[in-house]
Amino acid sequence: MDWLSWLRGILVVALFGWLLEALQPASTMRRYTRLVIGLLLMVAVLEPLTVVLKQRLPALTGSYWHDPDVQGLLQQGSVLQTQEQAQTVSQYRKEMSETGEAAAQAAAGSEALSVSVTIGQSEAPTGAEVTLRGHPAAATRTAVRRAVATALGISEAAVRVDSSEGGLAP
Repeated sequence: MDWLSWLRGILVVALFGWLLEALQPASTMRRYTRLVIGLLLMVAVLEPLTVVLKQRLPALTGSYWHDPDVQGLLQQGSVLQTQEQAQTVSQYRKEMSETGEAAAQAAAGSEALSVSVTIGQSEAPTGAEVTLRGHPAAATRTAVRRAVATALGISEAAVRVDSSEGGLAP
């Protein structure tokens, strides 16, 4: 684009704006007409700048995203994101297990051995398995089930209480 055609474009927009304003009756719409004509003039004045930017910056034209080096970086980023999500879920599961274990210890005393938490698709706890020493009383199992369910924010039916000696408690 040469500067003569650029200047011609600006003059055409300016003359068109002058003609439109001259033909319009005096009203409140004149203010909006001037605004639109001013915006069109700004676009006409800045048009050479967009041409220069498109020539100098390949990222604006979209060819940048098809570069093999960029594709490799995008794949590495995707792999790192997947690894980070897996690590975050693992850390979350560990923290939730510790929370459940603390609740089980509080409810059963030293009888609680471990708590394993199941994480669902929504990355929220969906279940828990508690292992207790020996054969605890039914009241202790119920108290542990209730405490762990409350601590993890799940239903009591989703908490399974096991005995370290193999006895399952429903």
